[in-house]
Amino acid sequence: MTTLSSSSSLFSSPLCKSRFSPTTLVSRTLSSSSLTSPAILSFSVKQHRQRNSLQVKSVAIPTETASEFDEMVSGTKRKYYMLGGKGGVGKTSCAASLAVRFANNGHPTLVVSTDPAHSLSDSFAQDLTGGMLVPVEGPESPLFALEINPEKAREEFRSASQANGGTGVKDFMDGMGLGMLVEQLGELKLGELLDTPPPGLDEAIAISKVIQFLESPEYNMFTRIVFDTAPTGHTLRLLSLPDFLDASIGKILKLRQKITSATSAIKSVFGKEDNKPDAADKLEKLRERMVKVRELFRDTESTEFVIVTIPTVMAVSESSRLSASLKKESVPVKRLVVNQILPPSSSDCKFCSIKRKDQMRALDMIREDSELSGLTLMQAPLVDMEIRGVPALRFLGDIIWK
Repeated sequence: MTTLSSSSSLFSSPLCKSRFSPTTLVSRTLSSSSLTSPAILSFSVKQHRQRNSLQVKSVAIPTETASEFDEMVSGTKRKYYMLGGKGGVGKTSCAASLAVRFANNGHPTLVVSTDPAHSLSDSFAQDLTGGMLVPVEGPESPLFALEINPEKAREEFRSASQANGGTGVKDFMDGMGLGMLVEQLGELKLGELLDTPPPGLDEAIAISKVIQFLESPEYNMFTRIVFDTAPTGHTLRLLSLPDFLDASIGKILKLRQKITSATSAIKSVFGKEDNKPDAADKLEKLRERMVKVRELFRDTESTEFVIVTIPTVMAVSESSRLSASLKKESVPVKRLVVNQILPPSSSDCKFCSIKRKDQMRALDMIREDSELSGLTLMQAPLVDMEIRGVPALRFLGDIIWK
């Protein structure tokens, strides 16, 4: 079966009046208030030309597009699924539906948004803000969701004390002609680096927070972790962030360490030694956690990156570059979800016909692309409905993740 898109249908376009309506125009809305059972697999549809009703039981897709969900759901070892791609292609709906699907198949699941523009709350129709794990009501097994506010995480670093010397130390160093060194040491405020964070730091902090959560014994129960990642550019910068930290912040940390070593003995004499961790220590810990993030991304046994795209030339081209970059970074990629595909129709809608031809051209690009052709392909039709709430996500997940 194909899947449902969270986007508004093109059938609602002013270009498609009633005489252009497709044969299978879905007339009902899937939402937490109108859909109560995951077993509903047919829609009431209208065939406007013949003025009679009919039932569409399913939409068949080629067997090679099966998502092999049995493989994804098997085993109790913790596994991580990261869904990413171009902005606006439906990553959040796909990620949320996968999380619900896992939870309904016996896996305690955590779904996390690392995208600064969070949409999980909208997708689940539930307030998930605050940076803490929030239980999602509805699934058969525990399902928790988390939207991390990177600004609050950065504030932890900014709040670190940067005081580096007292009056006694300053007077003594002045007598040795080294007073300027202490002033410079005090002016080396590493916390301010985070006012202009390096690319990818927001997502890095979000994932490092998740790692902190999962390392706690109380969160050992989660066997499936689903990440709704930021758009492509953010993801690629995230992958290169650990190297960036080593090359830039690492050098500053080493410089500070040398200066601190030169004055630590003097500080001790005047009783000014302070063992309280400062921003430098926290940045060092962040860098260590980023190494764990990089190792997690590259763990072929526990991690899989799922690319989500739409059938346009621009989106497919970006997905191809993303796939190439992920493979270059040794990130395992197996599946490609193509969202918002116009379903077959016998109507004379000129706009729909042209759009469908464009989409078929994009699908041909995927089949011929050296980076994408080897991935398991899943197609999701564009439908005239909005997916919100657990019941709708359950329905969506049952169709996508077969």
